[in-house]
Amino acid sequence: MYFSKEKFADVSRESVLTPAMTAIWDDLGVGVAVVNANGICEYMNPIQRRADGFISIPVEGQHITKLYVPHELDCIPTIECLRNSRPILKKCYFYKTTNNYLASTVSDFFPLYDRGKKDGVIAFTIWTGSASLNDPKRRPKKTVKRPYSYYTFDSIIGQDDGLADVLTEARTAAKASSHVMIWGESGTGKELFAQAIHSGSDRHDQPFVAENCAAIPENLLEAILFGTSKGAYTDAPEKPDLFEEANGGTLLLDELNSMPLGLQAKLLRVLQEKRVRRLGSSKEIPVDVRVISILNETPLVAVGNGILRSDLYYRLAVVGLAVPPLRDRKTDIPLLVRTFIERSKQASEGSLIDVTPEVLRMFQDYDWPGNIRELQHVIEGGLALLGDRDVVDCQSLPRHFREACEATCASESTDPMAEMPSPGEDVVPGRNYFDYRTVKRNSVIPLKQCMHRYEAECLCNVLRVTGGNVAKAARILEITAAGLRYKIKQLGIADRF
Repeated sequence: MYFSKEKFADVSRESVLTPAMTAIWDDLGVGVAVVNANGICEYMNPIQRRADGFISIPVEGQHITKLYVPHELDCIPTIECLRNSRPILKKCYFYKTTNNYLASTVSDFFPLYDRGKKDGVIAFTIWTGSASLNDPKRRPKKTVKRPYSYYTFDSIIGQDDGLADVLTEARTAAKASSHVMIWGESGTGKELFAQAIHSGSDRHDQPFVAENCAAIPENLLEAILFGTSKGAYTDAPEKPDLFEEANGGTLLLDELNSMPLGLQAKLLRVLQEKRVRRLGSSKEIPVDVRVISILNETPLVAVGNGILRSDLYYRLAVVGLAVPPLRDRKTDIPLLVRTFIERSKQASEGSLIDVTPEVLRMFQDYDWPGNIRELQHVIEGGLALLGDRDVVDCQSLPRHFREACEATCASESTDPMAEMPSPGEDVVPGRNYFDYRTVKRNSVIPLKQCMHRYEAECLCNVLRVTGGNVAKAARILEITAAGLRYKIKQLGIADRF
C-alpha cells in the first residue's frame, strides 16, 4: 500500500487527544491507545483497560513494552509502527495480558506527526478471542518462524589490505567443507566472519547453531553439547545435542579455549568418528556438521598455555583465519564511522549527520582496545548525545572515551615505559618490566606489554639454565615445546640466551 506522509502531517497527538476526541474514544466499542514518540502511553480508553486487565493499574506514563509482551514476534506492532513511521493495517496477532491470557486481536496502527515530525502512534483494537496460557488445548498454534538472516561477506566493511587477504581466504574456504578456526581480539568481528562463511557455503540453507563455551557452566556444557538420554541422571530429559541440531549445517563454537580439556577430548572423538552419543545412551547417531571455532587468542598460545589440546587444534584448524585488530587497519575508520552513522536511527529518519575532522583525528590516534565493537558503541553514544545538532564533535562523544583519549595523550608525553630498558639490553633479572609501583594517576601503561617483558625475562632465565635446550625448558615451565618455540619467536628473544 502506498503511504503518503503528507496525509498525516497534521494528525498529531494533540489533535487526537482533544476533549471532544477523548469523549468519543471513551465510549467507542473498540480499544484505543495513544503513545508518544518515545513509546510512552498517554491514553487508553476504558474498554481497552478492561480487556487487558488495567482497571486498577495506571497506564499513562508507562512505556508500552512494560504493558504488553509480544507473542512469537520480535516486537509489538506499536513499536514497529513507531520505528518505521508507516501504518500497520488489519494486523492479526496475539499478545499476552496481565491475566495470563493470550488475547487474539485485529488491530490498526497509525503514525502521528507534529508538523511533519514523528509524534507517536494511535492504535485501534478489536478482540476476536482469548486463550489461557495454562490450557494447551486452547493455546493458539505456533506461527512458522521466519528464517534468520545471517551476515554475508558483503556485511564486512573495510578496504585494508590485511583485511582483504583474510576475506579472500574466507571466501575460498566457504566453498569447501573443511573445519575453520578463527582467532582475533575481542570486538574484531570473528562471529561475523563465521556467519559469512556459512552464508557463502553449500550449507547456507541448513541450520547454523552457535554456542559460547565460556557462557555455560562446565557441568551443563557436556549435556548441551552432546545431548542427554532420558534417565541419564535425575530428571534428565530426552534432549538432542548440538551436532544433531546442526546436522547438515554449521556448528559455531565460540571461545573454544574456554572448553574443559575433558570435553575437548570427547569433541575430538565426535569429529573423527562423525558420530555422537548422547549422555546415558549407547546408540551412536551419525552427523554431518561443519565446525567453525573461535578463539580470542592465537591458537598456538592457547596450546602452549595448556588450555587447548594440540590434537583438537590440528583437527579444527584445517583453515585458519586471523582477523586483524582495528589498530592495524586504521585506514578503515572513516568508512566504518560513515557506515555506523548511516545505519543509525537518526539517518533512517532523514537526518544528515557529519563528523568533524577533529573527531576523526582523535579516532586515528586512539588504539581501540575494544576494536570495531568499541568504535560502534562510541558512535552510538555520540549520536545519542547529539541532540538537535547534525555534526558529531568532540563534546558529543561519550565522556569515558574522551577521558581515555586524554589519558593516552598524557601518557605519551610522560611514558614510564620509555624509562624501561629495551628487551635486548642486559639488565638485572626481574627489572625488565614495569610493576606499577610508581604508576601515576593519568598514566596509561598496557598490562600486556608489561606481561610480555616479564614473560621474556622468565623464559630467558630458564633457557640459560638449560643451555638453550627448548625441550628441557618446556618441561621446567610445564608447557609444550611447540608453545615455547612460538613464545620465543613472538617475544623476539631468540638471541638472548
